[in-house]
Amino acid sequence: MTSNETLFGVGVQVIVRLDRSRFPDSLIDDPIGVIVAAGESEGSGLYAPTVVRERFWIVRFEEPFFGLDGSGPHDSARIPQSFLEAAPAA
Repeated sequence: MTSNETLFGVGVQVIVRLDRSRFPDSLIDDPIGVIVAAGESEGSGLYAPTVVRERFWIVRFEEPFFGLDGSGPHDSARIPQSFLEAAPAA
């Protein structure tokens, strides 16, 4: 377990860092939420000798969130851990 993995778990408040590669001019703030459940780990590497697995978490947002693509409002979402950052302590 890496030190980054120890930051996340049920009850941890997080900031979801949005992938702005398709919407670079968006002014939508990164949503804040709380991890409410562990999601499944998923891997890639079909027909490849190694598999890279990423942990997913179910995050419930503080406020309903509209995606950069206009979807929503979302109360919760399944988010890859690489998009999460532990929120600073208040």
